Amino acid sequence: MNIESTKTAVSNSQKAVYDFLMDLNNVESLLPEGKFTEWKGSYDECSFKMMGFNLTLKKDSSVPHNEIKLISKEDSPIDFDLNIYIDQTGENSSEAYLICEARVNTFLKMMIEKPLTTLFNHMSEKLSRVSL
Repeated sequence: MNIESTKTAVSNSQKAVYDFLMDLNNVESLLPEGKFTEWKGSYDECSFKMMGFNLTLKKDSSVPHNEIKLISKEDSPIDFDLNIYIDQTGENSSEAYLICEARVNTFLKMMIEKPLTTLFNHMSEKLSRVSL
């Protein structure tokens, strides 16, 4: 199952957005308020509980200033990759979006596709409003 968020204009340079997102502590500021619990974060990984699932993400790889690839840890109930893309659109402006590739069965896909799409769209949109 692949989910792509909407592309969001960000009033910061590609490098500033990339540097912000490389610290996974900052993921918390992109999540919907009141919709997650048990947040734990560090520079390289984060975990939280949402929709009844404990989700743990860790950095896997990156392309400086353009892409950050996060993967779910072994203890996450959903096996997925979350790629964050940042494109430069001007001197102090960029565009960001997320693509999730989840390896789930058909039943689980029906349960989580809509909530995850909403979550990733929210995270993308919130990035446009965060102070970097």
